[in-house]
Amino acid sequence: MNVFGLYKIRWRALFSGLFILFFHAFAKANEGQLILDSANVAYSKSEYVKAAKLYESIANVGLESAEVYFNLGNAYYKSNNLAFAILNYERAIKLKPDNEDFYFNLKLANQKTEDKIDAAPQFFLKQWKNALVDLMSEGNWSKLLLLLIVVALILIALYFTSAIRGLKQFYFFCGTILFMISIFTFFIAQNKYNRTKNSREAIITSAAITVTGSPSDKGTKLFILHEGTKVAITHEDEAWAEIYIANGNTGWIKKTELQKI
Repeated sequence: MNVFGLYKIRWRALFSGLFILFFHAFAKANEGQLILDSANVAYSKSEYVKAAKLYESIANVGLESAEVYFNLGNAYYKSNNLAFAILNYERAIKLKPDNEDFYFNLKLANQKTEDKIDAAPQFFLKQWKNALVDLMSEGNWSKLLLLLIVVALILIALYFTSAIRGLKQFYFFCGTILFMISIFTFFIAQNKYNRTKNSREAIITSAAITVTGSPSDKGTKLFILHEGTKVAITHEDEAWAEIYIANGNTGWIKKTELQKI
């Protein structure tokens, strides 16, 4: 076989592979849309348990989105499954933290939880930093960073090409300021990415659990938590998770009693 024939076969294999990948992605998206339509119809008919199962199936096949999690949370809320309603509202907020509807529905659900835990006081600078980082999702922070860098580069390019002294100073000053802001934005985007990717938060899904002082049923009983309570996982072993709650208390519970956000 000559070299031309070999290249021809390789190109055919490449295009065939790309076509299969495209067709698979299209079929998957089309299937997801059909399930979404069925879930929306079930929800409109007040068939909330059925709607929840359909929304859940969309997320389970990798077609997750903030809107799907929000609708899933609503379906669970309407079917009186408080823990999973809160879990999915939290997942929606994780993907789109700037949506006020998500926070409003989460607040309604949290008002129905049995555990009312007051958060331990934080240093005000840490509160400000967390509030700033949570203004947008990691994706939106990244888009803002890219925009700032592009505009800064344009201004710097104008500085080198302009022949007017006043404009050169203006372009240099604005470009420098935007470049410094972009560095600041980079660290915010990185912080948001790390918090999102390495999130260790979870929701208690069992009706009521006893938190113990060690990873054992025979451990010292410390306190009781109820469904819907948000916790942070600080350590895990095969079957147990060490948790931290907002007021600073810690203890161990079984992994089967919670779901990670």
